[in-house]
Amino acid sequence: MSEPYIEKVLALSTAHMPNEDPDFGGLRCLSFEYGNVVFVPDPEAHERGIPDWISPAMKLARESECTLILFDRDCNEDPDLLPTRDW
Repeated sequence: MSEPYIEKVLALSTAHMPNEDPDFGGLRCLSFEYGNVVFVPDPEAHERGIPDWISPAMKLARESECTLILFDRDCNEDPDLLPTRDW
């Protein structure tokens, strides 16, 4: 029997999003009541279509080998990913 595959997730506050319904460009995204889940594409797959506001989080996710970014209102803010917004 093979071992289960575990995904790594970068969990961030929705304060890192520019507004309640941001443009995710060409990224695959799922919305839910308290935030969004964004799939982290391979850097070679498509750099175009990634909005400027999410680029720092995308870079951190790739460096941390995460396959998903979770933006949730109950997650912590990352002081290295400024600016944050209070909307």
